[in-house]
Amino acid sequence: MSRSAVIGTDENELIALAAGGDREAYGRLYERHSLRVFRHAYFLTGDPLLAEDITAQVFLNALEAIPRYQDRGVPFVAWLLRITGNLVINFRKSPKNNGHSQLPETAPALDPGSSPEHSAECKVDGQRIWRQVGKLPYEQRQVIVMRFIDDLGYPDIAQMLGKSVGAVRVIQFRALHNLRDLMQNDRDYARRQQLAG
Repeated sequence: MSRSAVIGTDENELIALAAGGDREAYGRLYERHSLRVFRHAYFLTGDPLLAEDITAQVFLNALEAIPRYQDRGVPFVAWLLRITGNLVINFRKSPKNNGHSQLPETAPALDPGSSPEHSAECKVDGQRIWRQVGKLPYEQRQVIVMRFIDDLGYPDIAQMLGKSVGAVRVIQFRALHNLRDLMQNDRDYARRQQLAG
């Protein structure tokens, strides 16, 4: 198949071609989804080098498994993100890393044209939020990342986690409740430090 024909191909056709051994079609799937997989791995691990390694492993695993891939009504990227989540869990369980993972300390400013003061405030807020997100239980953190970073809907998250949509909503509710409590405790601690100092 010519390069131009692969570029204009829809996702289901690319998947079928890749499952049949078409490397160019698989390369196109990689181009479409590698950034999203990397971002997901990065927000779950907080380590850009580890996220790159996990991204590479996701696509190696997917290449081996794509002949068995079945469309179950969720986007192909959801399958890739599920592989990503599983690899992150496996990494966290491995003895060499002592079961620890961190989230990024910074978040980009939402408006690139904003003032330096606004950018600094956003950065500080992002740091505070991600520090607290890192304290959430893994399942809650995973739902927060999938919902607000990966912008996945409840049905997609439920499919990836093997849970009902209602269970995902409950996990998100608990995560946001816990995050609010953690943020309040952080603010209270900062106020006490200011008063003491």
